[in-house]
Amino acid sequence: MRSLIAIMVVGLSTAHAAPGDGIVIESYTGARPEDANRLLSPVLDELANRGYVAGPEVVGRRFEQRVSRPSTVQNGLPEQFSEQVEKGHKAWIAGRFDEAEKLLTPLVDAAHANPGAFAQNQPLREKLLKALVALALSYQRSGEQDAARATFGEILRSFPDTQLSRASYGPDAFNAFEEAKKQANTAGKGKLVVKATNEAAVVFINERFQNAGGVARADLLPGEYRVFVQVGKQLSRVHRVSVAANDEATITIDADFDALVHSSPKWTGFQFSDAASREKLESVYAAAFANAITARGIVVVGIDTVRGKPAIVGSLVSLMNGREVRRGSINLDPDPSVDKLRALGRFIAGDNAAPGIDIQLAGDVNSVPKGGEGGGVQIGDLDNKPASSGPWGGWKWVTGGAGLAALGVGAYLLSVDGDCDDAACTYQRETSVPGWATIGGGAALAGISVYLFIRGSGESSSQRSTTFVVPAHNGAYVSYALVF
Repeated sequence: MRSLIAIMVVGLSTAHAAPGDGIVIESYTGARPEDANRLLSPVLDELANRGYVAGPEVVGRRFEQRVSRPSTVQNGLPEQFSEQVEKGHKAWIAGRFDEAEKLLTPLVDAAHANPGAFAQNQPLREKLLKALVALALSYQRSGEQDAARATFGEILRSFPDTQLSRASYGPDAFNAFEEAKKQANTAGKGKLVVKATNEAAVVFINERFQNAGGVARADLLPGEYRVFVQVGKQLSRVHRVSVAANDEATITIDADFDALVHSSPKWTGFQFSDAASREKLESVYAAAFANAITARGIVVVGIDTVRGKPAIVGSLVSLMNGREVRRGSINLDPDPSVDKLRALGRFIAGDNAAPGIDIQLAGDVNSVPKGGEGGGVQIGDLDNKPASSGPWGGWKWVTGGAGLAALGVGAYLLSVDGDCDDAACTYQRETSVPGWATIGGGAALAGISVYLFIRGSGESSSQRSTTFVVPAHNGAYVSYALVF
């Protein structure tokens, strides 16, 4: 198991966030360790003092309400879903309306919580329709007219071709359904545009197959729709989209992003399958996650390795470009004290580092543009954003060219050292000191250029190199180690 707790903060506009401005999520390569709560609690407590809220009840629920939720939950559909629907339907036929409601309501709720279960079993939708019809008519016969109308509306949105026969269901049921249909159509239709970042994605709306690559439906009744895509066997998360009459709603689904997002009663965040994907995507995905729920900052807590040793790591990322601004760590072996963990939380939030914190990067928190205003990295355009923290790609050429030029100038100065300054050779040139100084500067620039080329190669930075930037009284100390 990998042994580092990583904490990534996606940037605020000020060093100290106002309460509610920031959120905390978790990130892991593989399974979440059992002792994660114990290790993270002191850091999260300190971050909470700076305005970063955490936990599935706050962050997870907010993301599920505003963005997406799992397409299947842990328990899934009941094993005997079809049989239970038949049982509820028979209770309605027998006039046991309360029993029918008690049987069918949890079945419909389970179906809507697990729309992915219908992706590979479209005939199962017929059982769902049967449950909805029996439930709506049970409500109608029990005098629960509002619940009946709401259930009729769900039928009309999910099964728009449904007709209730007067002969089969009776005149009261027929009239109630026709009245619900009339009211739903009175306001007008709405349009829903579904875009998928993967052209091979198959689109489902209310568990019904639509098209591959994307879809535009201009004939939808007003209301909420469940939208998800499938790429191969991989289901995206479910996005709930409200469609208004005579209006257009657009949703873009990134199946790759959705595959990494985890939300459950235990934790919320990212779950990567390998270290390389996490190194490449974590910071930019964190920014997109925060921007999707208009957060002003985000703390990502996860598992990783630093220089082969267990450590708690924190990094500040810009919401605008998904790049790291600040990073620090504390070794986990031996177990760090609560005070030291709290100090890491304070450093991540913008304070100066306390003794014992291993700083890799200490950018200015105040220089980070604020989020929460709809800009920055967005889920729908992640492919166009930088993969992870890193300098502008042109710097490797600038430093390389400047290094070569300095080496050339330095070599020339050494070559003319001791030459006569005039025809009588009254004075001799003294250029050795500036020559060697220039060569030294050129070598340093060349080394930086080599590092930038390697950094841009896509390798894991935690395995490739380590950079330390430590604030000092009159500046900063910088140290860099590179492993070839």
